[in-house]
Amino acid sequence: MSVQNDLKNNIQKRLDAMHAARVTWEEGTLRAANEELYAILEGVYALYAELKAEVGKRRAFTALLTDLEIKTQANTSLALKVVRYVFAGQGRREVAYSSVISIAHDMKGPEQSFTSYVQECGGIEEVRRVPKSTKSATMSKEDFKKLALEGLQEVQVGVSTFDLPTFIQPNTDYEEDYAVALVRCNDNGTGTIVYGCNEAGIIDAVLVSSGKDLDERAQESLAKLDAGDLATKRARDVREFASKMIRVGSGAQVSVSGGGVRTNGAATHTYG
Repeated sequence: MSVQNDLKNNIQKRLDAMHAARVTWEEGTLRAANEELYAILEGVYALYAELKAEVGKRRAFTALLTDLEIKTQANTSLALKVVRYVFAGQGRREVAYSSVISIAHDMKGPEQSFTSYVQECGGIEEVRRVPKSTKSATMSKEDFKKLALEGLQEVQVGVSTFDLPTFIQPNTDYEEDYAVALVRCNDNGTGTIVYGCNEAGIIDAVLVSSGKDLDERAQESLAKLDAGDLATKRARDVREFASKMIRVGSGAQVSVSGGGVRTNGAATHTYG
């Protein structure tokens, strides 16, 4: 046997060993790691949902962070606060996980688990890739204000209609009939209006914030649909590909050896 053949055989044996190790890793360690990650995120999601629903628990959580001297910025989302406590030091992964948690909370069905929703959408990366067709860099404050004015124009909530008290009156110098109310959130789930403001700058700031939030939620809704469509398409493509993957002539001899498919003496490896 020539030196070159010896080298080829040696290289092939090493590659086959690595190939087998990769399969073992994917089916064992990697799969187990993913399952463990989903189990942790399922717990994070459950706590986040409770905090979102109950004022008392949110206050207790905030008090806990204060007691532990864990400092957060005013604009840090609730989801990110929970994720950072659990995944301390994970950096960008924390932002990705918190985004997936909040999107799942808004978009999945009430009977569907967090894990099922994420897997249905194609995984964590697919869920968090919210299309940014209208990024803040290309949207001005006036753009967001206009979005809010148009989106909120027809909003009517039964308990929100009341006779205006003297401390909440429209600003006759402002172009829109809006005022800002400060609401105290009570432990029993009710709210009490304790102050009103009709300063143009304050109203503008609230409308801009509302427009940004409405726009983000609309984009997340579209992302959920896109992710669902993508997952369905991928599943269909895989089924079609699998049925055509190996086509062997009627006279061919087929055997499986060393992680590859051998047809008439020629080995073909399929790489993942």
